[in-house]
Amino acid sequence: MPLKRLNNKVRIISIALAILGSAMFGYALLNGSMAGREAALKSGQTATMNIATGLSTQVNLSFRAADLLLQEIAELDDDGRLGPQQLRSLIQELLDRQSRLFPEMDSLLVIDEQGHILQRWPAQDSAAAGLAGAPGKPLSSSASGLQIGAPMPSRVTGHWVIPLTRVRMHRGKPAGEIRLGVSLAHFQLLFDDIDIGAHGSLLLGSSGGVMLLRRPYGEQFLGKDMVELPLYRDHARQHAPGWAAIQSAQDGVLRLHYVTGVPDYPLFVSAALAHDEMLADWRAAQASQLLVIIAAALIIGLLTAYLLRVVHMRDRAEDEIEKKNLSLKLLTDNLRAQAMLDGMTGIPNRRYLDEQLQLVMQNASRSKSALSLVMLDVDYFKKYNDLYGHIQGDYCLQDIARTLQTVQRRQADLAARYGGEEFALLLPDTDLAGAHGIAQKVVDAVRALAIPHEGNAPGVVTISAGVYTCVPRPETRIEDIFAGADRALYRAKEGGRDRVADYQPPRALAGGQGRQDGMAHDPSAQA
Repeated sequence: MPLKRLNNKVRIISIALAILGSAMFGYALLNGSMAGREAALKSGQTATMNIATGLSTQVNLSFRAADLLLQEIAELDDDGRLGPQQLRSLIQELLDRQSRLFPEMDSLLVIDEQGHILQRWPAQDSAAAGLAGAPGKPLSSSASGLQIGAPMPSRVTGHWVIPLTRVRMHRGKPAGEIRLGVSLAHFQLLFDDIDIGAHGSLLLGSSGGVMLLRRPYGEQFLGKDMVELPLYRDHARQHAPGWAAIQSAQDGVLRLHYVTGVPDYPLFVSAALAHDEMLADWRAAQASQLLVIIAAALIIGLLTAYLLRVVHMRDRAEDEIEKKNLSLKLLTDNLRAQAMLDGMTGIPNRRYLDEQLQLVMQNASRSKSALSLVMLDVDYFKKYNDLYGHIQGDYCLQDIARTLQTVQRRQADLAARYGGEEFALLLPDTDLAGAHGIAQKVVDAVRALAIPHEGNAPGVVTISAGVYTCVPRPETRIEDIFAGADRALYRAKEGGRDRVADYQPPRALAGGQGRQDGMAHDPSAQA
């Protein structure tokens, strides 16, 4: 009897342990299931935010390029010194060049106050004359005066475009309009490159509540009024970025949207993933986990095998989520890199230069190594613009930018446009003598371009360079580096231009390398 009672105790304890173990395992799986669901939803939120932010940046870049082009054309058109044929040729040349850089530009019309077409692009065999037709009431206007219209077929190419319009001025008075069509096909290609699943959606709309483009596509969505739709009424109209779970009035799909504005224009972007697709991996995992729980309740010995299977499936699901997040991060990084480039010259801009100089200063301060900054300024560039026009001035700056890139010695060297006709060359781990030699190469290379300049004594475009070298301390500021380089550049200008001048703090560099007298170099004094 005692043995029987002992066996009963063992059975009871075994059953109790089995029930307790199964309950604990089931409880642990339930918690894991809910955590997985929350992780899937959180991942969907991150994905929609990254997609919408990236699209907003790309749309802003496209509209900014079109806006700047319209402003340039308006300035040319209002220039009374140009004859009609010369003006048309300059505009045609500018558009041909810019269209290679910005393929989203589809067509252009220059229209007088009576509605007659003065010029069209791309040019057609027939004459430019004719009535342009009204583009419809503008949906919204930017702070700079750019009017954005509803999607329409281009009168020039027949393609669907978003018309951007600026008032054409003549002698200070309105004299018609200049209308540029931004291709919807370009944004469709951009939308197509983004993975939003089978039932996700992307939307570009105006701040006034008009749909400009939507994926899934359909002509019935182009110009659709969104004022009464929940996405616009409750979210986009508030002009604040954020998420919204909305069941679509178009196809009945429940989606998680992230809505954000386009920085410089009265537009907004929405990226959405279908709620069911966000939880698809999680639900697939739940079916397997349910089988594991049932099997564990029947045979406790199989608990470990089923648990490993569940963990493996969750790892696979997390790997897939991580891959998607990495893809979105690469897209965001690519868009950010484009925002760090100067739109005209194609080299890094002032913002990127500031960031890199800060990093180089920190590294040089830790390693107590020298860094050099070369500031370069095109001599008499205002006279050049007055003599040859702003378009030729842009070409001149682009040639100089390419020349700067050819003299970069190492991966860490950085050529950037500082602003206007000023450029900068950042040279980490470079002493004064080395930096001076590189700056002299730039000055010589620009002179060798032989770009005609009647307003400059040598008869060609030249450039002046100021070299500043120091070993940064922890308290050194970016402004100190730029101030030193500007001081050296001033010496070069005072010394007669088309030369290199140096400036170095009185304190000697570590190891005694480089010049330490802080005096200006003159090309004629070089060995």
